[in-house]
Amino acid sequence: MSMDSTLQVRMDSQVKADVEELYRSLGTSFAEAVRMFAQQSLLVGGMPFQPTLKTWDELTEEDINRKLSASYADIQAGRVYTQQQVDARMREKLGKRE
Repeated sequence: MSMDSTLQVRMDSQVKADVEELYRSLGTSFAEAVRMFAQQSLLVGGMPFQPTLKTWDELTEEDINRKLSASYADIQAGRVYTQQQVDARMREKLGKRE
């Protein structure tokens, strides 16, 4: 896949520095994380996570158990993929559009 387009995003400089450090510690870059977000968005046909206003610290035990149960159900139903599977699906989808 060629990388022939640029995206510019304005954000708080401390947030940028913190997120760049985070992704470096994970062995990748912020730019790669943004590319992964875009690819995953295409794969799932929307946001690749459920937006919420609550932080984990603000969730009740019931909220956490509901989220864990939903995650477990996704695993049991085979709705969880390895990075290699996601990459293969993205290549397949992108190949159909080219």
